[in-house]
Amino acid sequence: MRPVRVIPLLTLVVALALTALAPGAAAATTRGAAGFYDPPSPLPKKPPGTIIRTVPIAAPAGAKAWKVLYHSRSVDGRDIAVSGVIVAPTGPAPKDGRTVLTWAHGTTGLADQCAPSKSPDAAKDLPYVDDLVKAGYVVAATDYEGLGTPGVHPYLVGQSEGRGVLDAARAAKNLAATDANDDVLVFGHSQGGQSALFAGELAASYAPELKVLGVAAAAPAADVEQILPLAGSIRGAAGYLVMGAEGLHAAYPDADPAAVLTPAALAKADVATTQCADAALQAFGGTTGTVLAHDPLSIPVIQQLLHENSAGNRPAGAPLLVVQGSADTTIPQALTDMWTAKACAIGDTVDYMVYPGATHSSVIAAARSDVLQWLADRAAGTPAPSTCS
Repeated sequence: MRPVRVIPLLTLVVALALTALAPGAAAATTRGAAGFYDPPSPLPKKPPGTIIRTVPIAAPAGAKAWKVLYHSRSVDGRDIAVSGVIVAPTGPAPKDGRTVLTWAHGTTGLADQCAPSKSPDAAKDLPYVDDLVKAGYVVAATDYEGLGTPGVHPYLVGQSEGRGVLDAARAAKNLAATDANDDVLVFGHSQGGQSALFAGELAASYAPELKVLGVAAAAPAADVEQILPLAGSIRGAAGYLVMGAEGLHAAYPDADPAAVLTPAALAKADVATTQCADAALQAFGGTTGTVLAHDPLSIPVIQQLLHENSAGNRPAGAPLLVVQGSADTTIPQALTDMWTAKACAIGDTVDYMVYPGATHSSVIAAARSDVLQWLADRAAGTPAPSTCS
């Protein structure tokens, strides 16, 4: 069915299934090249996006692809190594270079083996990759901080995720074989929707040399200040809360998981940091009501960090496309309705499209032609449409 373009309205409906983020496809545990994910120690400080190493990997038809390790920055400013994948067309590049599409993936987990780049088909598995290569884009796909590389992944920390997404675009430009330029489009799903939105918000201050033309977010986990506190009281979603608590602590040492989690949840919280999302969700799947000891919003330091890592508290930095499935029980439409209304209220240009019957996962396929056309229009400089009233 065709999508419905909607003018977002604030709603009194509180979704009954406010889980956080659906896990992505199971990540392979293969490390690939021996030691690839281990950065030099000490890591010499380099500009964000500087490539540390690359290795060629299997590519889609008409493309070449690499696994990459590149410099980025943690939320406290440390130089860190982040891994990912870059895909580029094999044909001749335009005289002014190729636009970069930087992709932000959904939840896979917090442990190293959950990095999407560890899949044997990491480049071929990227959404719309055949279409994107055919259209002439360079595709950059970050793993995010701490997935594959040292440290725990700062799950749902938009500041960290957004930097990883932008620095993947920088790395694509720094890889000479791609012929990439400074024009950037951003696309993400679920957790990656939050990441994509943060990339747009951060670009002007963090990566001012990049020209972000537009940001597309599918079923985005945009407002973690609302999502995360609710997850602990909903059956099947408690694992997201534990992953969120551990991810916040990875970026902000003062955000102690013991302040919000029960002793029983803390006793097995290492599942969230040592295994992937499916295992974490299973470990806490039957613990509804026994994971959350205190409302995170009642703890000032945690409430403030959740607010800071919710998208929409600052200008988007580029036109937005938000796509949402009406049958999504993971990020329900009601939640996305409210968030897009918030974005419209602060003056962002938002095109919001709802796909009847689409779920959290199937919205990617349902929105394919519309997302690709919207991206092409932004790359061509066509004025962006808006459904804001």
